Amino acid sequence: MSDLIEKRVQRGMIVEFDYAVLPGHQLLLEVCKEKFAAAGLEIDAGLMARYMFGKSFMRGLNALTAQQRKTLEEPNALISSCNAALSAALTGALSSVSADFVAFVRATLARGVKVIIISRANADAVRALFPDAGEKFIVQTDTSSGFGFLGWDVWRRAARKNELRERLCVAVTGSGFSVKGVLTSSMGAMYKDSPLVAYQDFSGGDVAIQKFDVSLVNDVARILRI
Repeated sequence: MSDLIEKRVQRGMIVEFDYAVLPGHQLLLEVCKEKFAAAGLEIDAGLMARYMFGKSFMRGLNALTAQQRKTLEEPNALISSCNAALSAALTGALSSVSADFVAFVRATLARGVKVIIISRANADAVRALFPDAGEKFIVQTDTSSGFGFLGWDVWRRAARKNELRERLCVAVTGSGFSVKGVLTSSMGAMYKDSPLVAYQDFSGGDVAIQKFDVSLVNDVARILRI
C-alpha cells in the first residue's frame, strides 16, 4: 500500500473503557469477594493476581477452587452472576469519568480518528457521556471471557467489525495482559495501569498514560502517523 493510499484509510482508537478509564479491576475484586463468599470461596488481591488474571474466567475459577479444595456445582451460574454485578457496578461508576477523558476523545474524533469504546457498562449510559460525538464514535459491549482484560481476539474483532485495519489502530488499555493481546493484533498500545495490575508486564506499549489529558491526542496521531 502506497503512503498516499494509506493516509486515506480510516484510523481507529479502541478503548478498554472498564479497566483503563473506570476502576474496573477494583470493582471486579469487590464483586467477586461478595459472590465467591456466598459460594464458599475466598478471594483477595493476591489470590486474584495469582489465580485469575491472565486466564479466562472459567480457567481462573477452576484454578482458585483447586487451590482451596472446593467443588462448585454451578460455576457458570457464578460467573454469570459476577458479570451481571460487574456490569451494574461499572454503570454506577460512570459519574467518575473525567472531563479530561471526554475532551481527549473529542480531540481524537476531531482528527478524523474513529473511536470505539468497549465496555460492560450500559451502552446508552456510556454514549450519553459524549453527546453529539458523531457517527465515528461507537460504543460496543465487551464479550471477552478474559478475567479483567481483553484478549487479542476481542481487539481484532472490534477493529474488523468497525471496518478498520488492525495496524492502523491504537488501543487504550488497562492491563499488561491487554497490552499483550493488542500487540498480538498488530495495534499500537497506550496503557494506564492501576494498583491491582501494576505488577503486570506492560513492555511493548507505546505510551504509558499518567492521566488522561487532551494532549494525548498528539501521541495517538504519532502512533497512527497522521
